[in-house]
Amino acid sequence: MFRKILKALIAIFFVPVVISSTKAFFQSLRHLDFVNVNLLWLVSGFFTYPIFHIIFLKPMYIYAWGHEIVHVLSIWLCGGKVTSFQISQEGGTVAATKSNLFIRLSPYFVPIHAIFLFLLYWILSRFYNMSKFSNEFTFLIGFAISFHLIMTVEVMKKRQPDILKTGYLFSILLIYVANISVALLVLSFIVKDISFVAFIKKTFVYSKSIYSHIFSRWLT
Repeated sequence: MFRKILKALIAIFFVPVVISSTKAFFQSLRHLDFVNVNLLWLVSGFFTYPIFHIIFLKPMYIYAWGHEIVHVLSIWLCGGKVTSFQISQEGGTVAATKSNLFIRLSPYFVPIHAIFLFLLYWILSRFYNMSKFSNEFTFLIGFAISFHLIMTVEVMKKRQPDILKTGYLFSILLIYVANISVALLVLSFIVKDISFVAFIKKTFVYSKSIYSHIFSRWLT
């Protein structure tokens, strides 16, 4: 019971960061130039996936592979070892010698399929002139990010053990903040006027302001 109460309090304490990051995110979107060709291709890809998802299929197997691979990579980054790795149409599981917040939640905010596309494009560009495919690549990045976000919501409906261990409410809030941060990071590579660093700074300033206001009210 004490642990549940503590997790709930941590989630409540984190709410100002959620509010601040959301405000900073939408302020950053003011700089979007919708005439920008790259942005149009990105948005087109982003809104194409939901149609694919609803009409055709939910590619759980593909998502599960990416999800568990991120688990594996995060385990290695944290100095742990993978002891078992299983994938099925219903999902997947990874057992390891180490577990922490980053290992448990990273698959929910790391768009690994989009990262693979970036790496593939970069590798191919070392040998071929890939600039003529930049529009198609941008479309696929938007498609992959939308796939990541929608499938993440799908799996989170099942109340995943990774999320429950960390605290359901806090996990959802943290995953939300992490995902909009990643989304803005991607936009910063496509739209020159968008600054990821400025987004982080604004989030920090707004959060500090809210916390200061709350604590000052407490003390008076």
